Amino acid sequence: MKANKQLPPIINGTYKKDNPDLEIGYQKWEVKKVYEVEMTYEIVAKTKDEAENLLDKEEKIRLEEVDAYGRTFRETIKGQHSNDMQGDEPTTWKKIEECVPTEDSDIETNESFLNYEDPSWTTQEIEWNKNEDGTDIK
Repeated sequence: MKANKQLPPIINGTYKKDNPDLEIGYQKWEVKKVYEVEMTYEIVAKTKDEAENLLDKEEKIRLEEVDAYGRTFRETIKGQHSNDMQGDEPTTWKKIEECVPTEDSDIETNESFLNYEDPSWTTQEIEWNKNEDGTDIK
């Protein structure tokens, strides 16, 4: 006979908050920076500062695509050439996604809880939990 595996308890409406999936808390920005050409990057990092550091490290004027990693495999940068530009257009930053815990419910009690073991990426600002600097949204 096999013993039933004991699942971690749901505490204060959360599941595995003390041991969340490592992707939770990362944010994604779409960055347009104009040179002689316009590059659009999609950067995943914990904070905007970390995203800027990754951009500074990988930023080169090139006509091929950019596809690289930061300190970990979760920190990524992708970019592609889109068109030639003239002038001194400013760099624009726009947060486009965040990885958050999913809402779940206990099948036995029907209680809702946040599942930190099963995150998902969301484009909905209302669902975001982090400010650009990585601090919690109040």
